[in-house]
Amino acid sequence: MTSESELIEGAPLWPSGPTSLMHLIRRAAQRTATCWGEEVLTGLSQVQYAALIVLQELETCDQQTLCSRVGIDKATGTYVVEKMVQAELIEARADPENRRRKLISLASEGRKALKATIPQARRANALVAANLSADELDQLTHLLSRLSGVRELDA
Repeated sequence: MTSESELIEGAPLWPSGPTSLMHLIRRAAQRTATCWGEEVLTGLSQVQYAALIVLQELETCDQQTLCSRVGIDKATGTYVVEKMVQAELIEARADPENRRRKLISLASEGRKALKATIPQARRANALVAANLSADELDQLTHLLSRLSGVRELDA
């Protein structure tokens, strides 16, 4: 646990007011990115990892579904999919029933990268949560799920 003396001063929402929720969430996001960078050495970004997890679960899905599940917009999704196809992590093909729609699936290189990244991602996750008790982590997960509109999954 971090001691009170080790905590940094946060930017307030208003002059002489409480710390802004948005500021704290942004700082927490920065911490997750730092922990990811320290622990995940496979070269996958957090977004690429999330995409591979979704594709492992669904096997094949359209690009819109993939972007929705990963939590990225259409423009970012197009970039991410193109980059991952070039890296041979995923395969993209036109849907034979609707040629404007792309079907995305996990490639063998993506399966290998995912297998190598899972233990590293677990370590990064543990590093992010290191200052929280189990109850605090459960509460935070619940609150962030509600805040972000993401359905909570059972462990």
